[in-house]
Amino acid sequence: MLLREQLQIVNKLLNKLYTFDYDSDHMKFKEKKNTNKKISRKRGLFITGTDTGVGKTLVACGVAQLLRKRRINVGVMKPFATGNQIYSRNFKSQDTELLAAAANVGDMDNELNPVFFPIAASPLMASLITKNHISLKSVLSAFQRIRRMHEFVVVEGIGGIMVPLTNSYLLGDFVKLLGLQLIVVSRPNLGSVNHTLLTVNACKKYGLDIVGIIFNRMPSRPDIVESMTPQFIRKLTGIPIIAIIPEQARPNSKATGRCMERWFADYIGVDQQTT
Repeated sequence: MLLREQLQIVNKLLNKLYTFDYDSDHMKFKEKKNTNKKISRKRGLFITGTDTGVGKTLVACGVAQLLRKRRINVGVMKPFATGNQIYSRNFKSQDTELLAAAANVGDMDNELNPVFFPIAASPLMASLITKNHISLKSVLSAFQRIRRMHEFVVVEGIGGIMVPLTNSYLLGDFVKLLGLQLIVVSRPNLGSVNHTLLTVNACKKYGLDIVGIIFNRMPSRPDIVESMTPQFIRKLTGIPIIAIIPEQARPNSKATGRCMERWFADYIGVDQQTT
């Protein structure tokens, strides 16, 4: 009863907040209407997050399975990946294996994941340590090949939007080159407000189009801060909350996809179909 009363008070406070837009080098507060946009099948989605390990792969797999459910030819890609070791004979990164399985594709690993370093670091740092050059031109060529083979492409990023890829390019620059819309994956725990706002503003600085935010790992019994965070972020940014995914003992992409079902049916613009 106490929690319900607290949430009612919180909601009244949130209704007084305004949204913000990135304006040159500072923020200014102003009212703004939310406008939902249809996602073009012929394009795709880029999945980024507020941090490493926030659940980008889980969400990307969930989106891929929702597309398959509607009989849409979906491709997947993990352009950049790093890790302490090569995962298997067929896949350098476990993330790539999970994505390929979710989309049920047989594309070669070198196309799905053109850049991999066997060291857990940002691509730029890993390339400096291993003394191996990253060719963004080659990565973009791989993306175009996958795009030609599939109706829709789900691309999973690495780390956050400001991860350095080369001396001249951050991940945000790369997403700009792809021309894809984004989903931002966040968490409801303490510190996520700061991380999410930083991510949103970085995306806006690049002129990237965020279609929505997903909150992953919501506890079964959230505290007042965790309960408040998704709505708080929506009020501050004006960006729709696509889904709130409950904490899962064993992460399941199908269950994750079901959490996004209602949003996805509206945005993709096709009727739900089962296979």
